Amino acid sequence: MALHLQLVSEKLPGDAARGVDRHLQAMRDGIAQVDALLKAFADLAAPANLVADLGQALTRALLLFSFEARRKSVELTRKGPAEVRVAAPGEAVLEIVCNAVLAGIALAREGRLTLAIEPDGQRVRLEVIADGGVPRREETLPHLEAVRRLSSVAAAEPSIDVEGAGPARLSLSFAHTR
Repeated sequence: MALHLQLVSEKLPGDAARGVDRHLQAMRDGIAQVDALLKAFADLAAPANLVADLGQALTRALLLFSFEARRKSVELTRKGPAEVRVAAPGEAVLEIVCNAVLAGIALAREGRLTLAIEPDGQRVRLEVIADGGVPRREETLPHLEAVRRLSSVAAAEPSIDVEGAGPARLSLSFAHTR
């Protein structure tokens, strides 16, 4: 778009260009803002050199998927510290947390999803509790499978209870590095 805008501005006669110069600059600024926003989102979605931090991974996952939660009428509640280092590769922590959040959103459709980080001695847990909604268990299957598959890579111990009559629960336990 920036290239087309430049070509149009070069083809305008001198008097016409001066009359619309302010508008052309506004369009250039808008294009630059959209470009910066897209670059920021790309970094958010696929960051490099991630720190193995469960709190930061949850923050990133919520930024990425909060629109999906709103679209499915899921009320999100986050509890616990914003930063908690764990003994696992940062990329794997982010990936398993993203899949846990997506599974929780599918299970809490039109309900509530509580995401809590709870230190527990030498370990730290991410509790994902879906309650009061219309669960879409078929939507959770690929995410739950990914959680199971990634648990060894992320050095996490999963506990999954999504079939019972009460709230659906997914828990991930990581070794805590202090």
